[in-house]
Amino acid sequence: MASLVHLRVDPEMRKEIQRAVKENRFSSESEFIRDSVRKNLEVYEKIRLLRSLKNSLPRDKMKKKGKSDLFREFGLE
Repeated sequence: MASLVHLRVDPEMRKEIQRAVKENRFSSESEFIRDSVRKNLEVYEKIRLLRSLKNSLPRDKMKKKGKSDLFREFGLE
């Protein structure tokens, strides 16, 4: 069962959301916000997994050139 979340946004952000809904053919502002939250959660899950991977790698492997590029992309260098 879905839960209700109350969200306040300033008028400028609301205009941007409405524009994004119109330009990207979302069915509603709610759908746009749900999509945005889903995408953000995916990013945070990737960061969590990368941190876990980074912590499990031996230090000498992390020092090799190019190995930390993936971590740097997510601010985990």
